[in-house]
Amino acid sequence: MKSGKKDISESDAALFREVLKDARPLDSKPLHREPLKPRSRNAPINPFPAATPPPKPPVFTQAHTSEIGGHREAHFRKGRLEPEARIDLHGYTQDAAYRALHRFVLRARSLDQRLVLVITGKAGVLHNMLPRWLGESDFRELVVGASAAHIKHGGTGAYYVALKRAREK
Repeated sequence: MKSGKKDISESDAALFREVLKDARPLDSKPLHREPLKPRSRNAPINPFPAATPPPKPPVFTQAHTSEIGGHREAHFRKGRLEPEARIDLHGYTQDAAYRALHRFVLRARSLDQRLVLVITGKAGVLHNMLPRWLGESDFRELVVGASAAHIKHGGTGAYYVALKRAREK
């Protein structure tokens, strides 16, 4: 049975000793360092273009968006329809989630997508706020309605959002 140690050649051992001859132990006290300043090249890339102005902060009203009904809703229940785009809002604050959702819906509508999936998680603030947000004036012109997703798309932790067609100019 092996002891777990590897046999090291004399040349490797000599190289190791040569590298470590200038090494010294670290001080046991913590170093005081200035906080790192973000550099522009390391800034996160915004997947949404800045062409659209950011939406106003959400107004927390009691208005809810309507449920998706009819044949489309029956297809949702049976898992027959596939969303054309999706956004996952896990880890967002309410304000950031609202803004990301608004940009996402505007982009999806500009790409003439009619059904998108918004993942919020099964419980929590974002899950409860999404129907309210979609009922607000920022979304009323864009959204037909929202319904809970099929289990294969996240079940109660996600919503299907049906978008209105973009008007021809």
